[in-house]
Amino acid sequence: MGLFSRVGRLNAPGRNASGNPPTLFAVRIQEGYHGFVASVVAICAQPTWRFQDPLPCMDSPVPRRKTLPVSSAEVIGGLPLISVIGTPRTMGEHLGGRLKPRLQVLAQYLYEQLAGAAQVEGQTMAPDDLRRRLRESVLPAAQHEPALWMEIESMARASGLPEEDLLLIHGYGDLLSSYNFPLPPARSTYIGLGSPHTDNGLPRLVLVAHLDPALLPYMTLLKRIPAHGPVSLSLTLAGLAPMAGMSEAGLAVATNELRVRDGVPGQFNAHLLASTLTAPSLDDAVQRVQQGPRQGGMAVHLMTNGGDRVSLELSGKQAMRLEDPFPASPRVHTNHVLNPRFSAVSTNLDQTSRPRLAKAAAYAVAASGASPSTIAGWFGLERTTQGSGRQPADGMGTEATVIFIADPATKTLHVRRSGTPAKLESVRL
Repeated sequence: MGLFSRVGRLNAPGRNASGNPPTLFAVRIQEGYHGFVASVVAICAQPTWRFQDPLPCMDSPVPRRKTLPVSSAEVIGGLPLISVIGTPRTMGEHLGGRLKPRLQVLAQYLYEQLAGAAQVEGQTMAPDDLRRRLRESVLPAAQHEPALWMEIESMARASGLPEEDLLLIHGYGDLLSSYNFPLPPARSTYIGLGSPHTDNGLPRLVLVAHLDPALLPYMTLLKRIPAHGPVSLSLTLAGLAPMAGMSEAGLAVATNELRVRDGVPGQFNAHLLASTLTAPSLDDAVQRVQQGPRQGGMAVHLMTNGGDRVSLELSGKQAMRLEDPFPASPRVHTNHVLNPRFSAVSTNLDQTSRPRLAKAAAYAVAASGASPSTIAGWFGLERTTQGSGRQPADGMGTEATVIFIADPATKTLHVRRSGTPAKLESVRL
C-alpha cells in the first residue's frame, strides 16, 4: 500500500496527522569556498514522535518482512554499507527487498513534512496533485539514464511501494522549490582541497551534511557493482537521493541544495547526480548533470583523480559554471548561490550561510598537509590538535552530522556519522 492511500487525515487545515498544529522542524545548511547555500530536509514534525515508531497516521504498523535488516550490514564510520551487484533490475530488487520497512516509513514521513509545509502556507497538499507532480519526472528520468530508472522500478516492486513513493524520497528537496515553499535548503558544506593542502599530496573532496535528526538513521552507503559500467560508492538516503559519491572512473561528486524560484516539472537533481557516477569521464559527467529542466536547484561539484574540478550552479531552467581562477586553492560552497546572474531566481533563506562559509574557508585556506582526521576535526567530529578549542568550521554543532571525504586518486572513502561511538573509518571502492 502506498502513501497516497493512507494520507486522508493529513489534509485537515492547520493540523498534522496526530491532531497537533504543524511546527517548523529542522534545517541543514551546506557550505563551501566561494559561498553559502541553504537547503531544507524537514519542515514540520510532531514534537514527541520518535522516527523509529510507526507513523501515527498509518492504519497499522509497518510489517516486518523477512528481509535482511540494515543493522546486519557492514558498518563503516557508523553508517551501514550495502553492496549490490548485477543488472539494474537485480540491484533494484535487492535494495527494495532489503530496505522495504525503512522505505515505507520514510516515504510517509516525508509526505507529512511536505503536507505540513503546505499548511504553513495556508495550502492543502492533495495526494492526487503530488502524485501527478511526481509522475511528471518519470519520463525525463527514464530517458536521461534508463539503467538508473530500471533500478528504481525494480526497487519499487520489491518494496511493495508505488514508484511515486520512491520519487518522493528521491526528490523531496526539489519539490520544496517546485512548490515555491519559502523554506531554507538542507545544510551542507562542500570543500575541495588541492594537492598542496592534503597530507598525501592528492586531491580530496569533502562534504559535511547537517541532517534532520529523524533522517540520520536512514543514511546509507551504497556500493553498486553493475554488470556493465564503473563501480560506485555513494552516500544516500535509504538507497535513494544521493548527496555525494565516487566512481571507479576516478570521479568524485558532491552537491549542495539550493532553493530556487524557477523549479518546473522535469529532472530531480538527485537523479542527475546519480548519473554522473556512471559517466566514463569528467566531460561526460558535466554534460549529464546539466540535463533540464529541473524541479529544484543545486550546486554540484566534480573532481577527478588528477585534481581537475568543475563546480556548477543549477536552477530549474539555468545552468552556470563557476569560475575557478586558482585551481590549486581550496574551493568551498554552502547553500547560497555565488553567481550574481542567479540572484533573480534564487532565494537565500538562511542568513547563517555566509558566516559559515567564512569559517570553513578559514580552515581550508590555512590547511597544510591536512589528513582526513584533521578535516573531520574542523567540524568537531574528531579530536585533533588543529581543531582543539576552536569552533566547528561551519559554526554548527555535531548533532545529526555526516562527513564524507573522498580520495578519488586512491579510490578511498573516509566517513563518519555523529551520534555513535564509531570513529572516522575508511573503505576502498
